Formats: sequence, C-alpha cells, structure tokens
Amino acid sequence: MRVLILSAPTPDAHKYEIIQRTRDTAASCLRTAGHTVTVLDLTTFCPVMSREERTAYTSEQPLIDDTTAEHAKLLMASDAVVAVYATTFSMLPPTLKGWLDRVLVPGVSFTLDESGRTRRGLLGLDWLIGISIYDDTWWSTKRTLDNGRRILLRNLRLCGRLTLRTAWIPLYCAASADEARVRRFLRRVERRMVRL
Repeated sequence: MRVLILSAPTPDAHKYEIIQRTRDTAASCLRTAGHTVTVLDLTTFCPVMSREERTAYTSEQPLIDDTTAEHAKLLMASDAVVAVYATTFSMLPPTLKGWLDRVLVPGVSFTLDESGRTRRGLLGLDWLIGISIYDDTWWSTKRTLDNGRRILLRNLRLCGRLTLRTAWIPLYCAASADEARVRRFLRRVERRMVRL
C-alpha cells in the first residue's frame, strides 16, 4: 500500500515535538509492515493561493505551481492518507488547510461530467486517517464541533470512493501531557498503523 503522510507544523514547541514523534512513529510502523511511505512536511509549504492559481482554478490546467502539481501526483497515487497536526481554534492549521485548498483542485479531488455533475476524483484511496493534538479536553472539543476533524473525515471523504474507510486518533490536553501519556498515545498510533 502507498501511504502519504501529511505533517503540519505548529509554533508550540511541545506540541511540535509530539507531532514529529507521531509522524516518525507512524512512518516507521508503516514501513515495517511493508508499505511504501512518503512524508510531506508542510513546514515550508506556502498555504496562500496566489491570484494566478485562483484564476487557473476553473481552467483546464488548475495546477500551475510545480510543488502543488507534484503533491497532487503523490496524492492521486496514494492508497492511504495520514494527516498529523495540531488543532488550532477547532480548525486545521493554516498550512494544512492551505494545502487542501491548493492541491485538491478540479481534476484531482473531483471532476465534472458533461452534464455538469460533480464526480469523485480520489477513487484510489482506501484509508483516510487523522491524528490530531488538542489543547482542549474531549468535551470542550466536541462543544466547538471539532471542525478540523469534520473537514478531513467528512468533507474530504466525499472526494473518495464510497468504501473509503476513516480513522481518528486524538490526543487531548496535549499541553499538559507528560511523557507517559505521550507514549501511550504513540502506542495507539502504532496499533492503528499496524492494522492498516
């Protein structure tokens, strides 16, 4: 299975360390299980769609940037996507949200048929897995609707086939997480990756 891991940065050093460890744990487990893994660290990715990209969005060739075109090829060739990030104000971090906006363009995430109806574009995906680090408790996260999770597991799922499977691995109250709790979380990540 070809797996694409998206790793989004965060300015908080403690959470960033957890994200890096989580990404590395997931990649190591997947490679050990025999999967082909590509890790995209979005630290240097520009999340802002340029005016030219916005104009090209509805054209025959919406991917005019070399980086986004390469990322789109990786995504379309993947059987599974694993997103590792820290939830920010109940949303995806700007780099991951910008990546979705710039890469999931017409012809990649969806197509339009002759009648103008939308057709799913990522029909090769089998799995979509989100791993998120939260500052808040479970209850507080649910109360704010956890929009990042909804975007990944609901909206992005609409781009894949009907049998696309999803999984979610959260770490709540990450700011106060000690080493023992982080290790328990990483063991959960390991177990999920092994079952992929």
